[in-house]
Amino acid sequence: MNFGEDVYNIITSFRDFDVTVKSASSKSTTFIVKGPDRASMQKKVEDSFKKSRIPNNKITRQKIGASSFPATVVNLTNDKMVILYKPIRAGADRGAVQTRNVESAQCLYSALAFRSLGRKIKVEDVSTSNFEKCKSFIDVDAKFEDMLNISEDWINSSIEGANELYTKVDKNISWTFHRGSKKVSLIESKLKELNRKEKLFSNINKWSPADFYLVSNKMSEADWKMIENAATIKGLNQLMVDLIGEKKLIGVSLKKISKTAKPFKYYNLTKDRNAGDIQYVKTIVFKKEDNPLSAMDTFTIWKPGGKFEIQWRSDSGGPSGWKGEIQGSSANQGKISFGPLNKMLKSMGLPEIPNYTNSPKLNDEKLIREIYNDIQDIQKMNMTEDEFLAQVKGKDDKWKYAKFTGVKFAKILESQPRKVQNKIVQEMYFYANSQSPDSGPYGKIE
Repeated sequence: MNFGEDVYNIITSFRDFDVTVKSASSKSTTFIVKGPDRASMQKKVEDSFKKSRIPNNKITRQKIGASSFPATVVNLTNDKMVILYKPIRAGADRGAVQTRNVESAQCLYSALAFRSLGRKIKVEDVSTSNFEKCKSFIDVDAKFEDMLNISEDWINSSIEGANELYTKVDKNISWTFHRGSKKVSLIESKLKELNRKEKLFSNINKWSPADFYLVSNKMSEADWKMIENAATIKGLNQLMVDLIGEKKLIGVSLKKISKTAKPFKYYNLTKDRNAGDIQYVKTIVFKKEDNPLSAMDTFTIWKPGGKFEIQWRSDSGGPSGWKGEIQGSSANQGKISFGPLNKMLKSMGLPEIPNYTNSPKLNDEKLIREIYNDIQDIQKMNMTEDEFLAQVKGKDDKWKYAKFTGVKFAKILESQPRKVQNKIVQEMYFYANSQSPDSGPYGKIE
């Protein structure tokens, strides 16, 4: 039994925590879990471990380093999993609060259109008295006054989003709007439970990025019981598709709308994931010809138009946290990290990306020269191998980790025939946008 994989899936399934892998080796993996309350985070993590198949006598608490707050340690036969708990910084906490407030506000604005006005919202409709009339039609985790005090750009976005929903969703149904409610928790808990067995997703958002749900008065207790009793992720997906078709339950992903809302669109209603004209174009290892080692980032360029890209970089403070973010024509489209990408490559029978989280290896001269030759095969640099070696040795481990990992992935990608290259890019796009063959259905306003 692979208890280490169980630990990984449980840790990464928590939607309300920020989880990163601090370090990983053949004998030990350390996770950092960030959130507003370390005690409640630890309780949730350890309760989930104890409800899983991991033996309880393997789960302990230990003081690690200088931190006064104990870590959770899972002592396995061949390796050790360490979970460190860190409080979110004030700025990051404000960001999490803003997310809660604006997603809840979208529920409030939607209720105003559907349940109070019975029409699209005009700017002059935005008032405390109007919102007071419709707040009974929402079930959210933000305070009423916080939803009223969102920023100007989010007010405009909420109006546009509510109006687009009102245009495309059946107005003759009595909808309520949920964010962080017990109903939402039931759906998310079921997915996490199934994912612990099936291990299909590293993050619940890759199953569905729904930020809030529309719940119809036609949604019965029997329907909720069917969700609760779903036996597989595939079965849960089909049930969610059916509930959308029956106009009972709709999950909606929200992106800030800058000017005018794009048409409301459903994703993953069928097995067909429409790749459109997504095709691999090229890899860019550096963008500055005169200073090719100025940035850690690498880029996968894809069609249409060759103007879309996946930016690969590390978002942690050290040699970890490598991931790609899909850049679109407006908002960023989603992310894919090291583990899921390697799993995808393995499923295609392709080589996996080496794991360079071990800092001493990053300074190995042989590896640095190997990376130089890899880059030259992909995108020519106007410098000698010795010049490259000298410059790279002066970079920090985070830079080396991100650049080396990006180059090795680019080498795998570049070595494949065009058909396989296109398939890799399409699968990355599907995963980052929660459109993998195992992802659930949702609607999107942006």
